[in-house]
Amino acid sequence: MIVRFLRWITGKTQAPQGRISVLILFLGFLTAGAILGANFFATDALHHARFTFAQSTATTTVTVLNTPPNWTVDAQEAVESSTSSPTNAGNTVSWTAIATDPNSDSFYLLICKTSSTPTAGVGGGAPSCAGGAGNQWAVSSLAASAANATSTYTTQSSDPQLNPWFAWICDNNAGGAQCNATYKQGTGSTASPFVVNHRPSFASVSNTGPVNPGANLTWNSVASDTDTFAGATDTVTLYICKANDFTGTACGAGGTYCSSTPASSNPSCSYTIPIPQQDKSYNSFAYVIDQHLFAASGGSQSATSTYSVNNVAPTITSSSISLLNTDGSTNPLALTAPTGQTSGFQVKFTSSDNNSCQNSSGGQEVQSAIINVYRSGIGQANCQTSGNYNANNCYPAAVGTTTWNYFCSQDVSSCSGPTSLTATWTCTFPLWYVADPTDGTTASDTQYFNQNWLVSVRTTDDNAATSTLTESSVGNEVSSFLGVQLNTPSINFGALSPGTNNATLSTSTVLAATGNVGLNETLYGLDMCPNFPSCPVSPTSTIPVGQIQYATSAIAYGSGLSLATSPGSLFNIQIHKSTATSSATTGSTFWGIAIPGTIQLSGAYTGQNTFIGVKSPAQTW
Repeated sequence: MIVRFLRWITGKTQAPQGRISVLILFLGFLTAGAILGANFFATDALHHARFTFAQSTATTTVTVLNTPPNWTVDAQEAVESSTSSPTNAGNTVSWTAIATDPNSDSFYLLICKTSSTPTAGVGGGAPSCAGGAGNQWAVSSLAASAANATSTYTTQSSDPQLNPWFAWICDNNAGGAQCNATYKQGTGSTASPFVVNHRPSFASVSNTGPVNPGANLTWNSVASDTDTFAGATDTVTLYICKANDFTGTACGAGGTYCSSTPASSNPSCSYTIPIPQQDKSYNSFAYVIDQHLFAASGGSQSATSTYSVNNVAPTITSSSISLLNTDGSTNPLALTAPTGQTSGFQVKFTSSDNNSCQNSSGGQEVQSAIINVYRSGIGQANCQTSGNYNANNCYPAAVGTTTWNYFCSQDVSSCSGPTSLTATWTCTFPLWYVADPTDGTTASDTQYFNQNWLVSVRTTDDNAATSTLTESSVGNEVSSFLGVQLNTPSINFGALSPGTNNATLSTSTVLAATGNVGLNETLYGLDMCPNFPSCPVSPTSTIPVGQIQYATSAIAYGSGLSLATSPGSLFNIQIHKSTATSSATTGSTFWGIAIPGTIQLSGAYTGQNTFIGVKSPAQTW
């Protein structure tokens, strides 16, 4: 036994197979030494005689295997990914942890989908999750012992909403890498699982256009979200922008038409079309986001939703209409053209259009205007057609410019652009000399002293839409116009001898009423003589004016009225007011003369009679 043992320690025989501890080897050596020493001394003499003993030593070896790293700071989500703060699909989830390795080896932070023990790396490589790559979320790059390690995963739209994770730490020991047997799942709001928020679905958008200015326009969408948080479906919100400039949470500088309240599906929102708004098509851009501000993608996201604003008819307020004199004042309309038309009377009014005063091409929204001007007793309804035309009291636009040539235009500077609702217009028009006067306060002043003149206005826009025919709330008067024309510039009494006379007042003069009133006349004259107007005061060569008589008919001389000198006398000839534009009403005065018997100088005698037209009482017109 001893000999065998000695052979083993001196290398003369095979060592036992398997592992042996340093302690057992040392105890064995001591035991063998004790036995050997006892025998040696017992047989000292014998052995001394045979050989000399030399002491030897043996080297001991053992391999201590690698030990795994230890958790120093447990794994957590670097940024919370929870039901209250999910991670949008396409964004990253990161985990952090700190591990300390007994051998100061570097380590990996491995994030797995399963709690099964992972496989450590080989040759210093990265570890892998149990079940292979399909069970792995992420693995960090190497981190030094006691340093922070970060693992990152980019979430996918195909990921479930809730995603459990299990964190492991493994070192990179080349001789035999080890993973810590304990996994971590974080704590609090940064614990497993991480939560993926998916984009909402946005299938379509539509609107309720076309609409009028001032009306509500509504956008409707087909949109929803499949995610459920805290037992409730994720809500979606619709934004309608004026430009394609959505920032992700709101419309950009272009402005917002409307945004909805959060809805479980199919959100909608409305916008009131402003007044004015031009009639044309407008673009809007639709966007949907969920309650976590995650925008829809594809489908109708950023789709153009075109809407139209209707054309509406222009309007006129009666209080805006003014009937003005030729100087643009509110003074009564004053006729100035005997037997003709006085031009330049004005109608001013304000045209309003909810499509604005400027159209989408930059031109006038309201293109034209018509006016009907009439005496109030005629009324709006009876002064609209061409058949209603009467120069005394009704001037309808329908009669045409060849008969009544009015003209209307918009005051260019009064329209400030597409945001301006109104523009001012001016129409000019003429009136014939027969237009009924309405001034005065009694029936003797004018036939229609208790009436006035009014105007009705209608406008038409660029789409042929017309306003209602609107009558002015305040009219104006037409003044009495005294127009007189003597159609017979001479009175020839014929040839008479001294002491004789015209048997009848047979010579006549004709006076025409060339204004809008009836006439009487004031008459006076001058003496007649051969050297007129330098007539001497002489009974033999001057015929006194009083020898001339006048009457309204050819009565006998001596029955008429004697002509006087200035200022003369009023003669009630009672010429009616003219009513036709083609000819004025006239009245005749009949004349006769008696030649005094004292006249001795023969020859042609000349004198002068003066006719002054006087407005007659209206009852005689």
